[in-house]
Amino acid sequence: MASDTLSISKDLRAAGFDEQQADALATHIAATPSDLVTKADLALEVARLDHKIEAEIHQLESRLLLRIGTGLAVATGLVLAAVGTA
Repeated sequence: MASDTLSISKDLRAAGFDEQQADALATHIAATPSDLVTKADLALEVARLDHKIEAEIHQLESRLLLRIGTGLAVATGLVLAAVGTA
């Protein structure tokens, strides 16, 4: 956050702060981190992560279904082989 400390200090003095208080507060305001996010930023990131998680779940479901199907095919083959040899 780019802040004009002189302007902030003047506004604070006009509001009743003494010069030392106004300068100190203006310095702290100017030092506020610039990487703050808005609610809209957070909502967008949550939506992106939701989509990513849903896609990952879909991939996991597909792989699990393939493994279950393969297991059933192998089990069926073993049963048929056992019945055929009996």
